[in-house]
Amino acid sequence: MERNIRLNWDLLVEEAIKRRKGQKISQRRLAAIAGISQPTISRFEQRRKDIQLSSAIKILDVLGSMC
Repeated sequence: MERNIRLNWDLLVEEAIKRRKGQKISQRRLAAIAGISQPTISRFEQRRKDIQLSSAIKILDVLGSMC
């Protein structure tokens, strides 16, 4: 069964930025905790869509944004 799942990427990224700043975590620290590079965090926060889904999930998981 094929499903079309749409994400509001801008809203998702905005919430992640809000949570990161609210928790006073730097991009560098978030990258270390998530096990990805700081440039990946930066690209994510610039709303670029050229990052791997697994990286986005790691970022959101660390910030408590995953349901």
